[in-house]
Amino acid sequence: MILLTGASGYVGSAVYAGLEEQGVPVITAGRNACDRFLDLSQRSHSYGLFAEITVVIHCAGIAHSKGDFSAYQQVNVEACRALASAAEVAGVKQFIFMSSLNVVPATIIDPGTLASEIPEPLSPYAASKWQAEIAVSRELSSSSCELVILRPALVYDRTLTANLAALKKWQRLLPVSLPTEGHRSLVARPDLVALIIFLLWDSGSEYVVRNHPLAVTDGQCYSASRIGKALGVKATLSLPRLLWRFVLVGLAGLPSHKTRALAASLGGTYWCGEVAQPFDSAVWSLERLLRSSKEEGTA
Repeated sequence: MILLTGASGYVGSAVYAGLEEQGVPVITAGRNACDRFLDLSQRSHSYGLFAEITVVIHCAGIAHSKGDFSAYQQVNVEACRALASAAEVAGVKQFIFMSSLNVVPATIIDPGTLASEIPEPLSPYAASKWQAEIAVSRELSSSSCELVILRPALVYDRTLTANLAALKKWQRLLPVSLPTEGHRSLVARPDLVALIIFLLWDSGSEYVVRNHPLAVTDGQCYSASRIGKALGVKATLSLPRLLWRFVLVGLAGLPSHKTRALAASLGGTYWCGEVAQPFDSAVWSLERLLRSSKEEGTA
């Protein structure tokens, strides 16, 4: 049986729906409206939390636009460490941890490099995921519990959320052509869910290297300009590249977490490139997914 944390979140809710669709028995864990109670502020967990559980999928955490340093440390790092430790003691066979591709430096060759072999990221959110990877790897390094660390890129779907939703709203208010600054990777939420389900059945495949992170992307690089065009908002204005840089600096200096995160998405340079595909996924591109949603009237 599967224990899923973060089932109310953007990724976790899709994972839950995917497991239900496949007929996989799944138990949700959290503080509100879940099958079993889980308080991530606690350093220890009752044995009953893991009764009949063979796999833990840990999607819960604080997103990069919603937390401060102490919250990131408590929820994204210490809670992950405590949950992994308790799962090992309870005899759980597999622990799947949802990290982030933001852990990986833009200049690195292998996005699956161990966190212990790359520098700590400057972003508090990415740093918390980096620390959590190291912590959970140490907890499970010599145990019989298999650790799978997933590093998804920015997740998108027909229903936009977070920075992509904010960007589309911002473009409608100010229809300016976005800059070609920066680049990043993305991954379709259905493909991420399909990968997780694949790992449940094929964890022993050559694709999975014990305790080594898996980068999860659609294999393409996206500039802010490409993302803006894919969102389908017609731009009627354009700004010189130099002026765009001043705009990005200004946005990054504002007190709002969401505004700073949007500025980082527009002008930031993140790792991007092709990664190994373990199965024949849909391999949606952002343009194709949003185009299909418009055709179906769901955008």
